[in-house]
Amino acid sequence: MKVKLNGVKPEIWRSFVVDSSLSLEDLHHVLQVVMGWDNSHLYIFEINGMEFGVPSDDDFTDVEAAKKVTLAKLGLQEKDKFGYTYDFGDDWEHTIKVEKILPGENPHGSPFCIEGARNCPPEDCGSIPGYEDIVEAMKNKKSKEAKEFIEWLGEPYDPEYFDIEGINKRLKSIKPKKK
Repeated sequence: MKVKLNGVKPEIWRSFVVDSSLSLEDLHHVLQVVMGWDNSHLYIFEINGMEFGVPSDDDFTDVEAAKKVTLAKLGLQEKDKFGYTYDFGDDWEHTIKVEKILPGENPHGSPFCIEGARNCPPEDCGSIPGYEDIVEAMKNKKSKEAKEFIEWLGEPYDPEYFDIEGINKRLKSIKPKKK
């Protein structure tokens, strides 16, 4: 699969391998790790006109429980695309594409990131405009704006940073359910 964060240039994206026995809830956790999010907010998948997430009595639409649906049950095919929105305040919209369906079991035993580019925006930064403000401020780390962001984030933000080894280490904790 490949996930890209919509509306950000240059693109922030990841290619990764998952087992079809993963639930959409597990896929959410994979996306949190590969993208670099902190899993601090709600999410929703939009697939074939249906919404999957964490159902609530407050929902205005029918949301199916993501933990009850596996990737295999969705019948996705190569080149199929679907949406994933994380954090309904900042509304980080992602597009996920099924790039290839491999026969047999995942040789890595757990989800595995193949490649990607660029650093995920910081949580709660104010969506794309806030992210762009941080990137612009970090061009001059001695500026007042950069110092304020560094104080808030705890360290300078590097938009080009991508740590595939760290991602794959964290992904090892996400295992497909045995059938």
